[in-house]
Amino acid sequence: MATVEKSDDGGSLVPTLVSVLGGISLVIVSLLAFRYTISDQATEAARLDRMQQYVYWSQPFIYVLAGLLATSGDVRRAPVRAPIIGVFLGSMAFMALRRQEMLPSDAGSLTWLLTAGALFTLGGALLGALMGERTGTAAWVVLLLGIGVFIYAYLNLGSVSGMVQREVIQRAQGMTMAMTTEPVPDALVQLVDPQTQRVYYVGRTNSSGRFLFSHLAKPQFVVMVQDPLDRSVVISQEVRVEPSITGGTRWVTFALPSVVRDAGRIFE
Repeated sequence: MATVEKSDDGGSLVPTLVSVLGGISLVIVSLLAFRYTISDQATEAARLDRMQQYVYWSQPFIYVLAGLLATSGDVRRAPVRAPIIGVFLGSMAFMALRRQEMLPSDAGSLTWLLTAGALFTLGGALLGALMGERTGTAAWVVLLLGIGVFIYAYLNLGSVSGMVQREVIQRAQGMTMAMTTEPVPDALVQLVDPQTQRVYYVGRTNSSGRFLFSHLAKPQFVVMVQDPLDRSVVISQEVRVEPSITGGTRWVTFALPSVVRDAGRIFE
């Protein structure tokens, strides 16, 4: 008597659906988390550069995790479906970033995301097949490892702060009456990449002549200060950015050219 085998095709779609939905959620969360790693003072050049670096190390964790989720209850089909899931997640991340103009228009980023999505998701599925019943534990380890790497990267972001001031000479009838050091408010301050010469961060001094740039990932910048009284005068100084976790970068002080103020007549 012939026996009828019950098809498990319907059940095998559940791990795939969990993998896709979980991957989509993690992609969205990772892109939202990027906002906490970059300052509002960043220029477009800085955002593009940082996002490329961020995508290269953050997305592989998601793809591996998606591959592991795909093997849950469907070890046999997971390696076949995993690359397709990875390509879908990679293309989704690319479209979301391009819509926000956070990736360059060249095809390099798309190629990397699609290739990494297929390979890392396949790697996750193969790892899940090897782990067997411990696939869930492996998924938690990958998730916690990804969160740990993000926290480490966040804590190692640096900052550059300082003050802009100038010497003010008080004169009356050609005689120097007093010399004081005063803060310079509203001075344009820029952080320039010493290698590409591109401006990465732009800010201005406050009423106390102070400025602060935070969430910096690059190890070195050239700080350029423009004199608000004479825009042709620009003072620059190269600084090495130290991670905030180690205490941050040493305070930088800029002295603009001195100015002379008329104190009026000494005797009337």
